[in-house]
Amino acid sequence: MSGLKQTRGRQMVGTIAKAVAIAVLGSAGIAQANGASGSTPYPEALNVAPNTHWFASWQENTNPAPADFFATPFANNGTIPFVQNQMTLSANAGRPLGIKINSPLSSGNAANLFNTKYGIGKKAISYIFGDFEGGNGSYDSDPAVRAARLAAIKALVNQVRHNGQWSQHAYVGEFALTPLNGVGFGNKQDPTRRGPLQYTNSDYQSSGVNMANTDLYPGAPNYRNRSTFDWANANIRTGLFVAPIGRETAVQLAIGENNNNKDPKGNNVSNQDRQIPWVTRFNNSGNSSLDSNGNSGDGYRFIPAQPLPQAGLSSAQTSGQMLGRGDFSSQILHYRMRGVYSVNLFEPGVVGYTPAQQEQDVRDGWYGASDPHVAHTNNIFAQKDAQAATMTLNPVVDGTSNKTGIRSENSGTIWSGEYSKNLKQLDILASNLDTVNHLIKFGSVDAYDVFTLRGTGAHANDTYDDGSLLSLSRNALIEAGMHRLLQFDLVSTKVYSKSNFSGSYKTKTIWLLNQNYLVFGNNSGRGDTGIPEPTTFGMLAAAGSMAAICRRQRRKTA
Repeated sequence: MSGLKQTRGRQMVGTIAKAVAIAVLGSAGIAQANGASGSTPYPEALNVAPNTHWFASWQENTNPAPADFFATPFANNGTIPFVQNQMTLSANAGRPLGIKINSPLSSGNAANLFNTKYGIGKKAISYIFGDFEGGNGSYDSDPAVRAARLAAIKALVNQVRHNGQWSQHAYVGEFALTPLNGVGFGNKQDPTRRGPLQYTNSDYQSSGVNMANTDLYPGAPNYRNRSTFDWANANIRTGLFVAPIGRETAVQLAIGENNNNKDPKGNNVSNQDRQIPWVTRFNNSGNSSLDSNGNSGDGYRFIPAQPLPQAGLSSAQTSGQMLGRGDFSSQILHYRMRGVYSVNLFEPGVVGYTPAQQEQDVRDGWYGASDPHVAHTNNIFAQKDAQAATMTLNPVVDGTSNKTGIRSENSGTIWSGEYSKNLKQLDILASNLDTVNHLIKFGSVDAYDVFTLRGTGAHANDTYDDGSLLSLSRNALIEAGMHRLLQFDLVSTKVYSKSNFSGSYKTKTIWLLNQNYLVFGNNSGRGDTGIPEPTTFGMLAAAGSMAAICRRQRRKTA
């Protein structure tokens, strides 16, 4: 780190620290003076299947927001009247209330924001997305900057939670602040990360936040990939797809463990932490390993079908290695099946790919806005007993799983699912981002074996299990680069010991395949050019300088 960067970092730390001190010291008296009467509301729901689904977006700061999205304007000491006007408009439109905060608030402004009843419904601000910066933008290298950020988020939590605030039950989070402890394959560890964590579980707990805003940016430099020689698959695309799912899964498992120490019944929504990650189709800001011409001075551009010499990859090896639109929609459904409560969209990061298209891809993945097969899955989520079918990153692929590492990494293949025993239905999304076909075995879900083949004629409702590792009755073929949605029924049927449905059999209750669909097939975009952020990339091209964009890019590449 240069001396100039160190100086700039210390100046920003001092600015944040001063504002934090004012916020903490001044909050108590003002909160008491403006204390809300009556019972303070709990956060408004973002996700109640089948019909309630709200998402946030970096781009959506004003009303009217697009369908399924709610405005989250930036709240700082100079924007309070504007933000409050947007909150009133959101409330009167029947939408949840949320804001983004990237600099400390004065105690007076915080009280105005969090102790106001908005609109005709007297709503409270329910979702607060912290995004504190400072220093030279390196999230890991400067302890003083990191400490200042933590102090800022703690002060914000104090401002929100203080007794009497109308928004005291709100969900509050900070970009990349999650309950993980380290890097690796163990409990509360990130199995996908390059470099150290930005924050730890201790930071998460001590800050008082109750929302994990995990950074899930395919292409970010803090993910392992083939381009950095530490990903166990020869294809870039597998890392772009599987690694964010791996990080999301690790965070969700950690949240589940923390929630068990709170209110396992989840009677009050504010007693249960939520994961609402920042997501995008692509963002390679600061990632020289995915900069096709190796010149960060003109912006980071990953151009499929062009050589990537720093990664030792030819143009043929990078061809088709960007995530397509269908891949992004599939990723969204995997996130949902693995427990995320909603998502917060960042800028699209792909040339020619608009925010409106990215928003549509979220709708398609989350609840099947354009696909009745995915809408079937959304109906399973609506059941009171709906549960995730798996959280594994180590599925059985081609008859094997890994003793070390994660099989989804070296095979590029992963599955997720949702099921309801009351409904007697199980939907599984299986994705293969590799360049070769794979067979995937689903094992059992809730103690019931999963079978992927049924007979014909007199045996139309029967199946078999001959015990072989690659038996077609227990494995599903997922073609290279494809996503399949498999729909199962919970049935009691005959399971024969031979594939010709002869010999002995047992009558068992099993998950038996009903339908098998190709989904999320809009993947012509796998040849698209990936960039850090469309807005900032355009600024860079016009100005010919990194100075104009360094803050925005650093903010979203923890």
